[in-house]
Amino acid sequence: MSSNQSLLEQLTQKKSVLEWFKGLFTQVHLEITDTGEKYTILHRGDSAEVVSGFHAKKPNFVIPLKSENVGNLVQAFSDDTISAEEEYRIVKFMMVPCLKAALAMPILSNTAVHKIVKVDTYWQEVLIDPSGNEDLQLTIVYVNKQWLVIPGLHGTPNRRLALTPAQLLDFQRRVLAADASGKVSDWAGLAKWYVDWREEITVH
Repeated sequence: MSSNQSLLEQLTQKKSVLEWFKGLFTQVHLEITDTGEKYTILHRGDSAEVVSGFHAKKPNFVIPLKSENVGNLVQAFSDDTISAEEEYRIVKFMMVPCLKAALAMPILSNTAVHKIVKVDTYWQEVLIDPSGNEDLQLTIVYVNKQWLVIPGLHGTPNRRLALTPAQLLDFQRRVLAADASGKVSDWAGLAKWYVDWREEITVH
């Protein structure tokens, strides 16, 4: 067993880790870029499992990490509490994978849904750090029937969204819950919530 796998196994045994990640995913793929290792993390609510390689089932999202990031995650949860700065660093790694996964859902590739929910097809999104500064900056555009997530702020978008780590985590949990249920009523409820939430985090 590699040191990275050992550390991941250690993390999945901690109650604080299970609670913090609860509702964010049921299956995630981790790719350790500096070693080439690939792991699947299965979160079952009250327990989790580390599986070598990528599981056949499509994951909720894929996160690329370095070995030092795995070590940093272990250190962050060493006292079983996550500070605002630690939460920010974790969410910063999750933001792009979560966004790409949400945009890849069939319901968000449906142009009819775009019109009903009035989904923007060109917007910018930034993550706010604990000091209130904009750090991670993205431009999202729908072109040729596909979503593109581009690093940096480009052009003149329909709107610009600025959100905190807590707001992104809330969004991810709601999306996962709707996707897990698969019920039209739950997606409709999510769409209604999203319209109001989007206005709250829009930078005017």
